[in-house]
Amino acid sequence: MRFTTFTALAIVLASMAVAAPAPSAMRVKESVTMPSGWVRRGPVAAGTEIPLSIALKQRAFADLESEILAVSDPKSPRYGKFLSREQVSSYLTPSAESAAAVRRWLEEHSVKEDLSRRSFAGDWVRATVPVERASAMLGGAEFAEFLNERTGEVVVRALEYSVPESVFDHVDLVGPTTYFGKPLAHRAPSRIAEWLPVGYKPHADETVVHADNRLAVNVAAAVPPPACTTTNQTTLTCIRQLYGTIDYKVQKPNSQFIGISGFLEEYPNDKDFNQFLSTERPDALAANYKYRLTQIDGGGNNQSKPGVEANLDVQTVAAISFNIPSTYYSNGGRPPFNPDQATPTNTNEPYTTEFEYLLSQQTIPSVVSTSYGDDEQTVPRDYAVRVCGEIAGLAARGVSMVFSSGDNGVGSDGNCVSNDGKKTRKFLPAFPASCPYSITVGGTEAYAPEVAVSSKIGGFFAGGGFSEYFARPAYQDNAVKGYLKTLGKKHAGLFNPNGRAYPDIAAQASRYLIVVGGRYVRVGGTSASGPTIASIIALLNDARAAVGRPNLGWINPLLYYGQPEQVLTDITSGSSAGCDTDGFPAAKGWDPVTGFGTPNFKKLLAAATA
Repeated sequence: MRFTTFTALAIVLASMAVAAPAPSAMRVKESVTMPSGWVRRGPVAAGTEIPLSIALKQRAFADLESEILAVSDPKSPRYGKFLSREQVSSYLTPSAESAAAVRRWLEEHSVKEDLSRRSFAGDWVRATVPVERASAMLGGAEFAEFLNERTGEVVVRALEYSVPESVFDHVDLVGPTTYFGKPLAHRAPSRIAEWLPVGYKPHADETVVHADNRLAVNVAAAVPPPACTTTNQTTLTCIRQLYGTIDYKVQKPNSQFIGISGFLEEYPNDKDFNQFLSTERPDALAANYKYRLTQIDGGGNNQSKPGVEANLDVQTVAAISFNIPSTYYSNGGRPPFNPDQATPTNTNEPYTTEFEYLLSQQTIPSVVSTSYGDDEQTVPRDYAVRVCGEIAGLAARGVSMVFSSGDNGVGSDGNCVSNDGKKTRKFLPAFPASCPYSITVGGTEAYAPEVAVSSKIGGFFAGGGFSEYFARPAYQDNAVKGYLKTLGKKHAGLFNPNGRAYPDIAAQASRYLIVVGGRYVRVGGTSASGPTIASIIALLNDARAAVGRPNLGWINPLLYYGQPEQVLTDITSGSSAGCDTDGFPAAKGWDPVTGFGTPNFKKLLAAATA
């Protein structure tokens, strides 16, 4: 069908008369202020090639949104009847008029499209052009080299660009022109990794609760702490005990697979994986269980450079969901920029490369775990909307798109101002956590009871808040309005009460014990809670497959329209502090700290298979 779809689009384009009309007036498409921390280093060397991505207006995205709700709402008669690759593509394919307008624009500037990089639906077209030509295409856009003073990264960007009036209504954006951000792994900023001594291995006396825990455990609590738990570190065996998955046996291992997003040259390491399994899942090691690795757009697999984030993701998924297959998607699209050579600059399309790839595949994961994100305001609005649309397309196909909520609470202290030049004080929501079609996961720590993760043990506050780009979806109204009523005027003016609220659910996020470079290391952050929830969703999918049920897919309507208090443990203590405030407090029911709470697998299992 890919050939059919591609050929049909080509025939439409070829049949349009490519006239040479008088030059069209230009209209500003996007204008941004240089983000904090960046400085203009100088002009771009003549002949430097710029990789441009043009997002064509999608034909019927509003109709696709209706389809997503129809297959994801448990009250709908079409619940679980997910769309095919071709059905989703039919909604995303641009109109013949839009395709022809962009075709004429490219030909007017003698730009040849890279057909190998056209998206399956034809809604993204790409070309690499000299900077002089890119500037002419985009209304004299002033491309320059910009330096990140903190990281030393150099990118070629423009603060403003225009497109012809004849094209303006047919394209959503041209990237990466104004996009200075990049995805960051959601790991605790003050405690990225605590390396244990060389030769250390977990041993028996660490499987009991120590008396010197820094956070007191309520031994009289109705739910006792799991036997393996300490606040010093969290083993995956402990996680399996805590949430009740430890006795579950996978019944249909070949009915699905789990996808794991990998960016920024983060690679999982095979030797580390086996060493981890030797202590956490010896049954998986004995079965020679492996993750698969798929390279997208030049993604690598450097076994001499084990990534903390990559290892955390694949090891967490393996420990909880063995023996469901998993695939790590190693994404490229970020080649280094050498200002002394006329080579392509870093394209910085961290999400579209992977999500487009998945949308083009016939066989796709049942769940995708993404432990990356950035401040929403650093992502151009049009780009964020397009990425969220791709998340929606995958949700329509029955994929549970799981994202970590972030590790800066409502924003980093001392840095909570708008980047529009006005420097308005405000909370800073995260993206893609803020996309309405994301299943967004917050973080907890401690046991009996669990509380929202804090600086006391975890060394950070989990992200939570309200989007400034995306309106609150109807499915959230009752839960969020109830919380806002309780919140009252607290932090009024610092957040958008009408925005998509997140997270939706939570899991442990503090001091996971994993292996990196042959050494055991403690890692904290919602980078850990995200793959934990993704793995539990996969186990529920397995149980549903065993009784002839479809995958859960996008679970948000099920959560918000259902009775989450019956299958989740409500977290009512803690906050999402940040921006030099105490942030949003946890509360009974939904809150923008831990969502509806943490999973009780046995109750979820009963509900999912009833």
